[in-house]
Amino acid sequence: MGLFWSVGIAQSKDEKLVLEHVEMWRKAVLNQDIKSLDNLFAEAMTYGHSNGHMDTKETFISTIANKKEVYNKLNLSDFKVNIVGDIALVRHFMVADVSVDDGSTIKPDLGVLQVWTKTRKGWQLLARQAYKR
Repeated sequence: MGLFWSVGIAQSKDEKLVLEHVEMWRKAVLNQDIKSLDNLFAEAMTYGHSNGHMDTKETFISTIANKKEVYNKLNLSDFKVNIVGDIALVRHFMVADVSVDDGSTIKPDLGVLQVWTKTRKGWQLLARQAYKR
């Protein structure tokens, strides 16, 4: 299942491109597409989880590559996008089904703030922070 578009969602060119990149991120996580994740993440990316755990670009990609977390479902909804210069602030909700390497399954239901930056490579994820709803 892909992005759910909210009524009245922003429609500028950059906002559309950022939302396309959010969808590319979602698909890359689901498909364990390491090359795409590497291209989508800024080198200095910081990735905050709702439990307080922090990942870097390297540690998040390693978690996906080594199947420590396998996303079986990853749905995003209720987007709010704000472009400020070369930065995009994207707020949304996330519901997922994730198999973890200890054999258990978690079902996060989160609010998320993603910060994307416009670089020579296009829009890249610079920061992400989740919170429990």
